[in-house]
Amino acid sequence: MNGPALPLALTMGEPSGIGGEVTLKAWLARKPGDGPFFVIADPEALSREAAALGLSVPVGVIGAPGEAGAAFASALPVLPEPLAR
Repeated sequence: MNGPALPLALTMGEPSGIGGEVTLKAWLARKPGDGPFFVIADPEALSREAAALGLSVPVGVIGAPGEAGAAFASALPVLPEPLAR
């Protein structure tokens, strides 16, 4: 394989399910050398869920999957897919 590994893409699945919590906790559990991942989700909903769970997870909005690696160290990269209101 040539070049850096592509980031793993996660989807939230059911909006009222456990996907958000699992994703937030996975970002908190990252270790040096772990490959980056990003989530396709509603950034505002994910931030609210983090706050409700008492998790200090900054959400970083990205415009394309290739931006996830640069954001991953300091924020959970989120490719926006807003929930229907």
